[in-house]
Amino acid sequence: MNNKTRQIIVVVSVFVIALASLGTIIGLLVNTGNMSEYSNGFRYQASGSRITITGYEGDDEEVVVPDKIKGKRVVGIDKDAFEEKSSVVKSIKFNCTSSAFTIAEEAFAELAALERVVLPKNIKEVANGAFKGCKALKTVIVPNSVTKIGANAFKDCAQLKFMYHTDDYSTEGDNAIEEDGIFLPTSLLEIGERAFEACTTIVDMSMKKDLEKIGDYAFYGCTRLSELTVEENSEVTSIGEWAFYNTLLNSPKPTDSRKNPMLFPNLVTIGASAFKNVKNNFVYFSIPKSVKTIGDAAFAESSNLTTVDMAEDIQLESMGEGVFENCSQLTDITLPTGLKEIPAKTFKGCYRLLYNSDFVIGKSVEKIGDGAFAIYTGRGSSTSVTSYSRHIITVDPENEYFTTVRLEDNKREGNETSTYQQGLLTDADGTTVYAYYGSYDANSTNSLGKTFRLLDTEGNFLTDVTTIKPYAFAGVDFEYIQLNNSIKNIGEYVFFGSKVVICYMSAERFEFDGKSFDRVVEPKDNDDIEALSDRIEVGLLATSSAVDEMMEKFREFDIVAAQYNASKLP
Repeated sequence: MNNKTRQIIVVVSVFVIALASLGTIIGLLVNTGNMSEYSNGFRYQASGSRITITGYEGDDEEVVVPDKIKGKRVVGIDKDAFEEKSSVVKSIKFNCTSSAFTIAEEAFAELAALERVVLPKNIKEVANGAFKGCKALKTVIVPNSVTKIGANAFKDCAQLKFMYHTDDYSTEGDNAIEEDGIFLPTSLLEIGERAFEACTTIVDMSMKKDLEKIGDYAFYGCTRLSELTVEENSEVTSIGEWAFYNTLLNSPKPTDSRKNPMLFPNLVTIGASAFKNVKNNFVYFSIPKSVKTIGDAAFAESSNLTTVDMAEDIQLESMGEGVFENCSQLTDITLPTGLKEIPAKTFKGCYRLLYNSDFVIGKSVEKIGDGAFAIYTGRGSSTSVTSYSRHIITVDPENEYFTTVRLEDNKREGNETSTYQQGLLTDADGTTVYAYYGSYDANSTNSLGKTFRLLDTEGNFLTDVTTIKPYAFAGVDFEYIQLNNSIKNIGEYVFFGSKVVICYMSAERFEFDGKSFDRVVEPKDNDDIEALSDRIEVGLLATSSAVDEMMEKFREFDIVAAQYNASKLP
């Protein structure tokens, strides 16, 4: 046998072996279901006796997914299975009965024509993003086996209007569900993050007792959601961050028997901004004793919120900053006696709460954050001080960390018989000023003239004060202020929202930063910046040896400073 013959034999042998191997591989692929097959418009993969639908090529507007294909059980739908028929399919109904049935993430996402879905009876979860972006979707029937709505499941479904709960899953016969809406089961335990975000037409939702968790951003941007009916003894323990932001929730007081007060008696966690900027009739909220955590800005800017009922024996462990910031209608709240901290900006902008009644610092409070009581009548506002006189802040006698210092009473110019009490909230030793209280407008005078000074009831300067905390003089109506030469540190936005024009100081060295003398924080479009300039001028008194040095320091921060003679103060 020559070499050429040997080469031919070797090539033929290799080819035969390759064909045999390929046949084995093809057989394995077919047997394990890794090759796609086709039946009645459905593409699918088979794995043993189970089938997963991978695509749809039919032309039916109303699609019915069968329980079996070629005798094998349908157990799942792959991602984007109906993508190719996005503009065709209007209705999908499942006749599947497998207890192992699953829908992949984003299985029906962005189907432009889809209007109605009836999910299979034994499904346990609506997958993440399952119907995201189905902008025509009006009706979804979720069976009483589902315990979780996944993240982004119905995000941007802009035609969903109503959310109901039902035990009756009937889709046929006399009791068949025919009206539009998403029908959630009583078995539901969790609504995932962003599940209904930007469902801008949802107006009504009922929440069954067994629901336990509402995820972050769950109803974020549902700008028409107004009616939320919460079943009595609700099991909800967690409401996530931004969950109901910018909605129109209707939450009247329990005394109004005609409406639902929206109570969550087992609530443990309220996420940051969970109820921020809720409008309409959101006037009441009950914070039960089970709550342990309230996140930053949880109720901030909910402009109609008037009453917060906080349980006296609450188990609160932490409360974030600005929880009630800019709740301008808030008038009724009682903090529990065991509360140890009032965080920064807690009541910033709550002028009805702090202008119209006395406020008590409880016996257990150990820490007060910056701007916790920063209130103002409105930037550039012409509101008279007689309408918004800041009432007294008091401290429980048993509190060891804070006190109030009474200042010299002031008088209205031209009306010497009218006097107004005023004072400072300070730390226990009187060295750190947290907030000013009282009434002192531009027409008031004290024993030294029209310039506001830190004078005690005998007319003497408070020489113990060394630190002015941020926002301490927020919203004051006086135009001139002199700070004592004992001051060593001045915080940010000390005169926020005030009418102060000049702050006079002896030029002893003290610490401040570029925002210490700013009066406006992130101005909004409707702020009258001309009526309330961004910064106030600093008047350095000529008697000090450090004037030049301090003038240079102010120039570094672009703060206007000028030298004044102490004898010529207003």
